[in-house]
Amino acid sequence: MFVDLVERSVATFIELMNDRLEHSVFTTEDSVRYTFFAALLAQGVAPHQVVLEYPHPKIKGAEVDTWITPSEKVDDSVIAIEFKYDRTIPSGYNQPKTQKAGSVFRDLQRQALLAEDAAVAPYFVYLATLEMAKYFSNPKNGLSHLWHLKKDEQLSIDEDFANSKAKTFLSQIMDVKPFSIVGVVSSELANRHYLKVYKLA
Repeated sequence: MFVDLVERSVATFIELMNDRLEHSVFTTEDSVRYTFFAALLAQGVAPHQVVLEYPHPKIKGAEVDTWITPSEKVDDSVIAIEFKYDRTIPSGYNQPKTQKAGSVFRDLQRQALLAEDAAVAPYFVYLATLEMAKYFSNPKNGLSHLWHLKKDEQLSIDEDFANSKAKTFLSQIMDVKPFSIVGVVSSELANRHYLKVYKLA
C-alpha cells in the first residue's frame, strides 16, 4: 500500500538524521522537514507528488507541513504529515515544557481532523531532545501513555483527557473531541534525540 511508504521513509529518515546529528550540524524544524523530503525521494516519491505547506482542509488559514498524493498509477490515500522539533534552547535556558507539550497535542488534534476523511492518512512526526523526552515520559505530567505508545498500539483520547492538565498546557490546545492515536515508530537517535511517529485515526 501507498501508506507503507511512511514507514519505509522513516527508516531512511532515521539514517539521514543520525548522520546529520552525529556531525553536530545546526538543525532546525525546517531541516527536519527537508531531511524527510529527501527520504521520500529516496523511496521513489516524485517531487511533483509532494506539496509543502498545503492548505489545511478543515482549519481556515492553517497549513499541513507535507501533503503527498499517490502517483497516477495508484488509487490510494493521500498522506498528510505534520512535523515538530523541540530542541534544546541554544542559550541553555529551560524550555517552556508544559506549553510545548500542549503545542504537540494541538498538532495531533489538527491532524486528527484530517482523519475524518477516509481518503487522507494523517501522520505526526515528532523529534525531541532529552529535556522534552523526560517531560513526556514522566507519569506525573499525564502524557507518558502517549510517549510510550508501541508500534500498532492505539491510544484513545476523549473529553476527560483535559482533566488535571495544567492551565499552560490547556491554553495551547483546542476543545478536546474524541480521536485515536496509533504508534508507528519510536526510536532513539544520535546525540540524545528521540523520534516518535504517530498515525491519527
